[in-house]
Amino acid sequence: MEIIIIVLITILGLILGSFYGCMGYRIPNKISVTASRSFCNECGKTLKWYMNIPVFSYIFLKGRCHYCKKPIDFVYPFVEITCALLFLCNYLMFGFTLNFFIATILTSILMVTIVSDFLYYYISDRVLVLGGISLIVVLSIFLDMSLVFSRIINGAILFMLLLGIKILGNYMFKKESLGDGDIKLMGVIGIALRSSELGFYNIILGTMSSFVALFIASIIGLIFSVIIHKKNKEGIIPFGPFLLIGALIVLYFEPIIMPFIKNIINI
Repeated sequence: MEIIIIVLITILGLILGSFYGCMGYRIPNKISVTASRSFCNECGKTLKWYMNIPVFSYIFLKGRCHYCKKPIDFVYPFVEITCALLFLCNYLMFGFTLNFFIATILTSILMVTIVSDFLYYYISDRVLVLGGISLIVVLSIFLDMSLVFSRIINGAILFMLLLGIKILGNYMFKKESLGDGDIKLMGVIGIALRSSELGFYNIILGTMSSFVALFIASIIGLIFSVIIHKKNKEGIIPFGPFLLIGALIVLYFEPIIMPFIKNIINI
């Protein structure tokens, strides 16, 4: 039975990864996600069903469009494979517990953001709103509403803190210091990262966890920018995916990170 669950979750990750890659391309380009069938981004030809099989179609077509022979961006099979692996990792780490659903929602946002932020420097408000609502619904099923409310407060605090940092950074450096999408994304991450305690300390722990994710994201983003030199003309790094990777790392290693944070604030 366990093997069947693992196989099904991996297949689900591949299928959803393909859909998320499509969303990451269509939303920034203002194309309906559901109104039309898949098409080649270069020539616009509608793709047949066997050209849409996650990963396998990319291999079968040798990484090129069947019609125009233009290369298919490797980001799409990368997202499909990564989504499948992360879905599987989420299950192996957490089983069907609360953290599995939180990690899977964050993974879903990550997959869309990898495409939209890396290719277009764009983080969709619709994706963030849907992700935030999904987190609140899942939390409401598993937790007392007081804990859910404290997480929402944590998200709001993070949003306000990063908005303040952005305003200060813009004033000091006379240019855009942090993208609006990154600020909103940290608000969603603030809802996702947690402590199981009630009250004021729960908010402190959640906020500290989110700042650990922000620190991890900064390190990964810095290394990435040095190696890949991926910036837009204003010098902005596509930071959204790194924030989500940092959040997943905090979630995966929560048993190690949370005691460390508690020691820092003497709880």
